[in-house]
Amino acid sequence: MHMLLQSGLKSSYLMSALLAFSAHHLAHLHPERAPTYRHLAVVLQTRAITLFNASTAMTKIDEDNCVAVLGFSAALGHHQLADILTVRAASLDEYLTRYSQCLEMTRGIYTIARAAWPLLLESELKSALVQSQDFTSREPTGDHCDKIRHLIDSSHWLLDADRTAYRLAIRYLQLGFDAIFSTKEEDRYRYQILFSWSMMVPSEFTSLLAALKPEALIIMAHYASLLHLGRSNWQVGNSGSYILGMITDYMALEWHPWLAYPQALVAEDELQAR
Repeated sequence: MHMLLQSGLKSSYLMSALLAFSAHHLAHLHPERAPTYRHLAVVLQTRAITLFNASTAMTKIDEDNCVAVLGFSAALGHHQLADILTVRAASLDEYLTRYSQCLEMTRGIYTIARAAWPLLLESELKSALVQSQDFTSREPTGDHCDKIRHLIDSSHWLLDADRTAYRLAIRYLQLGFDAIFSTKEEDRYRYQILFSWSMMVPSEFTSLLAALKPEALIIMAHYASLLHLGRSNWQVGNSGSYILGMITDYMALEWHPWLAYPQALVAEDELQAR
């Protein structure tokens, strides 16, 4: 964080993005002043995006701006996710439309940041980035997603591209479950997938989710249970149980057996919390 703040002193779009996220956090800490802080967060985020779009980073990423671009991407992604997790929509269709729009907006910035990867590996962030990459490159070890993986593998009606997108989304989900249930995982990685999963899944999966495909909804239900397990994070709160409830209410009864595991995880966790 110190490195990003240092970079923010030289980059107005990064500093504006960091301040916007801070204002969003203040809205959570001080609910009596939440409208004021949320308005400030929107103003600062809009300013950050405007400044970024007008910057040279849009056309050229170099050693001078690569850290700022990565920081901007991370701050904007976390802010957008925190925003969408607070949304309470009239229907699942409406919620997932907004969720997908949010992802597509931040995915473009994330793509720009990824282009800076070779330069970032020469920056002061190298150690942290290599460790994070090592984490997301691990082979999943748990069995929490075995049933939905079997569903995808045995669904003969799926297109190959769709099956590939589903498998990748499931892979990262399992890494998330591995981290949360591990007694040895470092705290900084325990909840990483909660905040990175939405950006790591391919755009094809986002499209399938927006189209309300049952397999995509079942995978999303498992992500919702993962969110619930990380509800102590202020950005997450009770969004996991809310999303899972919407999916359960929407899906036909024939699909409900595939929702049994995330439902059981949420129920067990709530019971333990009493």
